Amino acid sequence: MIFETLGDETRCCILHLMRVTLAFVGKRPSTRDACGALTRGYLERCDGFAQCGAEAFRSEDALLEWLEKQQGRTKPVVLLLDGRGRQMSSEELAAWLGKHRDGGAQHVVFAVGPADGWSDALRAEGKRRGWLLSLGPMTLAHSLARLVMAEQIYRAFTILTGHPYHRG
Repeated sequence: MIFETLGDETRCCILHLMRVTLAFVGKRPSTRDACGALTRGYLERCDGFAQCGAEAFRSEDALLEWLEKQQGRTKPVVLLLDGRGRQMSSEELAAWLGKHRDGGAQHVVFAVGPADGWSDALRAEGKRRGWLLSLGPMTLAHSLARLVMAEQIYRAFTILTGHPYHRG
């Protein structure tokens, strides 16, 4: 809750946070996975900005079924991580996230695909909808891509709030 004072009047406003999910297709990380622990750490840091979490799926189809079941006033906004997607700077990602947050998006999903990449059909749909995001031309290990994305989500929120973490 946020308390706002206007002259002699104090009002209580309830802040509804956007939900952010870092989804991935593959095996759940083991407890010994160093990247997994760091990824969880960045997502936990985001708690002051949004409800953040991670979800693992055994297949692309399972992820798509889960997306269809997400309830809310708005459908989830999805970004599929794919080497053929558009590249964004941290500031551009923050602006994109801020635009969706301010536009009323309730749930944003960043999805890391299976080891062999997204199916041609989903990649084509993602391209048509502007859902493809590339972390760069290099191929990253699955756990490392999740870690980089978690850090960039946290960085985006700090950019949006003027937090000193990002000194760009």
